[in-house]
Amino acid sequence: MIKTPSQALLFLCLAFGFTASSSAANGANGITVVPPEDPTQSITYWKPFTISPQNNSHVANAHQVFSALLRGWDNSRVEPNLYVVRSTAGPWAASLSDGNILLSQQAIEICNSFGKDRSNHLLAFVLAHELAHQRADDLWHQKFFRMVGTQTPELTADIKRKIVSGLNSKTINDLERREAQADNDGLILMSTVGYDPYKIIDKKDFFTAWVENIWQASCANNKSSQNLSACNNAKSRALRTRAQLVNVATQATLFELGTQFFVAGKYPEARRYFQAYGRDYPSRAVHTSIGLSYLAQALEIKRLLIISGTIDGPNFFYPMMLDATPHATPVEEQSNSAKRGAEDTLMLEQKKKISHYIENAINYFEKAIRLEPNHRKTYLYLAMSYLIDNNTFMARGVVQGKFIPKFGHDTSADLLIAMTSATEGKNTEAQAVFDKMLQQINKGLPSTTTIEKELLIYSAFYNYSALLDKMELKSESAALWKRLAKHSKTKGNSILFQLAVNQIQPHSLSKQDQINHPVIQSLRLGDTAPIANSLFKNISKNEIWLEGEQLNIYRFDNGARIVTNPDKKVIGAWQNSGKTSTVGNIRFGDMSDRPLKTFGMPSRHMQMVTGKYLAYDAIGLAIHIVSGKVAGWFLYDPA
Repeated sequence: MIKTPSQALLFLCLAFGFTASSSAANGANGITVVPPEDPTQSITYWKPFTISPQNNSHVANAHQVFSALLRGWDNSRVEPNLYVVRSTAGPWAASLSDGNILLSQQAIEICNSFGKDRSNHLLAFVLAHELAHQRADDLWHQKFFRMVGTQTPELTADIKRKIVSGLNSKTINDLERREAQADNDGLILMSTVGYDPYKIIDKKDFFTAWVENIWQASCANNKSSQNLSACNNAKSRALRTRAQLVNVATQATLFELGTQFFVAGKYPEARRYFQAYGRDYPSRAVHTSIGLSYLAQALEIKRLLIISGTIDGPNFFYPMMLDATPHATPVEEQSNSAKRGAEDTLMLEQKKKISHYIENAINYFEKAIRLEPNHRKTYLYLAMSYLIDNNTFMARGVVQGKFIPKFGHDTSADLLIAMTSATEGKNTEAQAVFDKMLQQINKGLPSTTTIEKELLIYSAFYNYSALLDKMELKSESAALWKRLAKHSKTKGNSILFQLAVNQIQPHSLSKQDQINHPVIQSLRLGDTAPIANSLFKNISKNEIWLEGEQLNIYRFDNGARIVTNPDKKVIGAWQNSGKTSTVGNIRFGDMSDRPLKTFGMPSRHMQMVTGKYLAYDAIGLAIHIVSGKVAGWFLYDPA
């Protein structure tokens, strides 16, 4: 029997996430399979017990959560795969040495038992914990599999003692340290892709329920010394993780605010928050976000200069976000006497700004690539940076010299090649590539395109049209938009259809009928938060420091979040769970086309590491979309 606290902790850690062989894997007929020697580190052994996401909606949801986490995967290794297996009491998840991750069906059930508002966040933590082990190459525990490899997957008390007997305190301490690090890294990963780390320990303690499931005994009324030790260690882990969580989750608020300012088009403010978060938690996602903020600023200036006629060239669309009004406001006209000199001065100043922003963007994208050499989209962002700065030599070098040799052919690369050729004045070459892309779009793009399909399709049509406009082929350009309208209507894509119609008939986009501006907890941005009011009593509060200023985070039971500055002014307000609704009666779980039907065409539509966002400047509301459904919203002041 396991008697000492350290021994109980060891088994807990094994059960929490390290061993696959201690899971009771049963087939559909209920017969327990006896594995051959050390088979459990290969997915081949577990495949007969896996559950297809096509046959189980809860399993399909777990795969969606896993896919979201992989958006933040910062490793040069191939992304791992997830397999959900049938199992009885035992470990919830396991990292295999062949690069796969297992999740038990019962793990999903236990996460779901905490309620709809928490289940996906809990699943995200369990899976992110295992991804952290994969990333850290924590596969030292294979020796445990060899010790139980000839036994049935269901461990007996004798096998438990055998596992523990050969271990010393140094090994146990090392195991505890690795588990603590995986908790920390898992919390950071889930936060970076948009899950709420506060959900892990809010209300009922997740770790105690975890242990109760493993031992099949209640921690509240147990008489077994073995179970008591296990429960006490679960409580200790919960307390330790809570301390980690408060810091990680509080800092994650900075990344959330950065994302919100980016969606609002306030790039310097977004960068301020991204950089503050990145100082403590640097990652590919953070560096990429900072790089995109510089890239967006450079692109804004270039659009102004092209439309005003200050510089020459096609007014290309860069696939970072879908913008309903991509044509920037022309630069104000100068008087005839001053026009030439003013234009020359403006052009020099603005070109310097573009080069400055591009230099910074390139720096951050290269940092991101060093952290994660296999992240495909970062290479394309790097190529876009050079292209915006008219450095076509380097743009080609990234696409044709790095991206294609490393990842193979991709329609996303074709887009940048066509844009590069057009920038170089090789119009015939550019047209040929654009024609090839449109043929591919008509046949159907593969599922592996690096740039999101919607963005890629729009970019192909928009940029081909921009090239034809530059060549003064207006009728051919207009025909392209009719072609896109027909294509998107056939495919049922409302956003692309409305964007195409707006190009054919400018200013035809439907307007938001909603005149009431949205609020969260009866507050708007800029309001003074009624801290002394009963509204703010009995709620969770955390402090965060940003460049010497104390910000306060208020977490409401209904899923609302309010952030105030030192003057108690609301600088952030969002909703990430709950049964509430926003203006227009948009609710959590609504399909992604519901906001389009309610508010019309969004001002911007973008895909970020945390998910998809529909931004409505007219009412200062952004809707967060995950897996095709509404997952939250936030308030913002339009740029």
